[in-house]
Amino acid sequence: MDWKKPFDELELVLHTDPRGALFEVLRFEDFNIPKGGYVYTFSINPHYRRGDHYHYKKEEWFTCVYGTAKVLLSTVDGKHHRVIELSADKPSLVYVPAETIHAVVNQGEDVAVLVSYGTIPHVDGKEDNDTFYQKACADLEINL
Repeated sequence: MDWKKPFDELELVLHTDPRGALFEVLRFEDFNIPKGGYVYTFSINPHYRRGDHYHYKKEEWFTCVYGTAKVLLSTVDGKHHRVIELSADKPSLVYVPAETIHAVVNQGEDVAVLVSYGTIPHVDGKEDNDTFYQKACADLEINL
């Protein structure tokens, strides 16, 4: 997989049987994702928005494992915007390259839970000098 800029998405394969469902989120070599980062989860309550920032160095990948969410993506220069719907029922992996403004919104009535991978680990107690706040898709009307 060669991730395209400014934004890209990869549909993941959902395996289901009477026991439940399974999908592989990160296949580093198959998906051409650099190793050495960190995996984390976060939730978004209904009608809330998280993010609205970009990083100069860090790349990130997002997928939804419960509920639904929208990833809002904008180039720093504001020339390109994209809104990608994520759903645990139809999993996909969204690539957010460095210098891409991003936010995640939950327009649903249930909590959304996402799994993310970042190439640069967060260190508690250390100043974050790679996160810059700017609204994603500022020109688009996103109702919560």
